[in-house]
Amino acid sequence: MIVLTLIIAALGVGVAMWIASPLAQGAQSPMHRLAAFAVMAVLAVAALGVYLVGGQPGLEGRPYAATEARLAATPPEELNPEEQEERLRAIVRREPANAEALALLGRFLAFDERHLEAIAMLERSVRLEPDARVFSDLGQALLNLNEGTVTPEAERAFNAALELDPGLPEPAFFLGAAAYDSGDRETALEYWSGIIARLPENDPFRQAIAVRAADLLSRPAGGPQMAGADAGVMDEDPDAMVARMVAGLEAGLEANPDDLSGWMVLARVRTVLDDPEGAAAAIEEARARSGGDAGTGAILDALAAAGQGATQAEEETE
Repeated sequence: MIVLTLIIAALGVGVAMWIASPLAQGAQSPMHRLAAFAVMAVLAVAALGVYLVGGQPGLEGRPYAATEARLAATPPEELNPEEQEERLRAIVRREPANAEALALLGRFLAFDERHLEAIAMLERSVRLEPDARVFSDLGQALLNLNEGTVTPEAERAFNAALELDPGLPEPAFFLGAAAYDSGDRETALEYWSGIIARLPENDPFRQAIAVRAADLLSRPAGGPQMAGADAGVMDEDPDAMVARMVAGLEAGLEANPDDLSGWMVLARVRTVLDDPEGAAAAIEEARARSGGDAGTGAILDALAAAGQGATQAEEETE
């Protein structure tokens, strides 16, 4: 505050000189010049006095302090988004080592799609106090920043979250999705079936992950080539293409009967071919191969339900 006071005083002197200098230059006698300099001194002292009395240096900024106190005393649900953010920022400024406040601010910014700043806040929070939920939020912020790609940084955050709390659904789901995108269906199934088995049956995440896993794991891995649409058979009859696809799936499963995703793909293809009995047989074979794993069983249940739904929808349209 001393520096600010000196600045104000210097400004006051400068203004006083600007006002009084014409008087001094036009003075016709030493007495007049002395009077002009007296005016300068009075103006400078007056400017400083007004600041000292009105500004009260050394005191906290009253308008912002009042705003901060009001925001702190108001229930968060009664504040608008701007006020909620300012309340959190005020806490972080006042308590820079408050890991919970940093995490809350990071989540707020992530929800507002300000991912870079959200990541900075969440990283500060976990450096102060490692927490599974905050690591998971950090991984999702990194995921959103990179348009859905699980980067190595996001993968590290998700792994840290799972290490602290293996029951969190989001890290396991996204790590499974990263494995699936890389072509490793076996690892994807391990992540998804593992977290499904750990979640309570009434947890909404359990069913959501089972449905999504059933959809992804039952998709043919080879795309058009699986259906025989390679350069040599582009003009092949569609029924012949499907027959070759099924034959390829069955041959692959004969060579590797423990390929659970392969059985799911076969079940989906059988459903599309209007062969519900064949689809059910493939699902039961996968269930037997899974050794009674509860998580895999939930995924297979979701696949069976999807097949039944598709069959019913087809019957209703006929």
